[in-house]
Amino acid sequence: MRPSPQGRPRAGADARPKWLLPVLGALAGLLLLWLAYDRGRAAAGVDGPALLRQKLELLQRLDTLQKENAKLGAQVTELEMERRVDREAYGQIERTLGDLQSQLSRQGDDLAFYRSIVSPEDGVQGLRLQRFEVDKGSRERQFQLKLTLIQAMRHESLVSGLANVIVHGVEADRPKRYSVGELLGRPRAQLPFSFRYFQTIEQDVTLPEGFDPYEVEVQVRSSKLRQPLRASYPWSVR
Repeated sequence: MRPSPQGRPRAGADARPKWLLPVLGALAGLLLLWLAYDRGRAAAGVDGPALLRQKLELLQRLDTLQKENAKLGAQVTELEMERRVDREAYGQIERTLGDLQSQLSRQGDDLAFYRSIVSPEDGVQGLRLQRFEVDKGSRERQFQLKLTLIQAMRHESLVSGLANVIVHGVEADRPKRYSVGELLGRPRAQLPFSFRYFQTIEQDVTLPEGFDPYEVEVQVRSSKLRQPLRASYPWSVR
């Protein structure tokens, strides 16, 4: 005996998978949530597409500003390099100008020196004290004395004689003087000279400890002088 049609299981609703209804329910819930969010954003006056456009515009503006900033940075670097080059060039010009001025000054001094030998401004001829200088020596308290003598206008014969240098100063809070001979350990020694046009006498001396010089006295004696030449110079180390 065959079973009746009422006893067979129906195809359709009873044959649907069991997971379909929960998935459909979840999708419907998400759709409701999105509709509620969109409705709330619209109610608050928020426009999604407008926000997206603003974001894109801001990103473009940021990119433009970054490019402009990089461009300005490159210009600043270039200007700083130009300024450094200009400063170096200006410094080189200053150094060159200083060297030329120093050279010109030396040439002027040399010209005045030789002019004083050939034709002095005062027209006085004969032996003269031209210059006295003090240079620092290679050791402590050692100095080089440099005395320049000239013979103005009269060059037909040699002039010779002796020069004495006396250093005045203070020692142990009392005035003290040392002749060049005393500084050399030969108290009676003086500096000989013999020349036709000019001569620079150079002599190294060492000053005693505790002696503080402030002035130098120079005395020059020669058979061609009626009386010794005398001159005083401040103690000034070059």
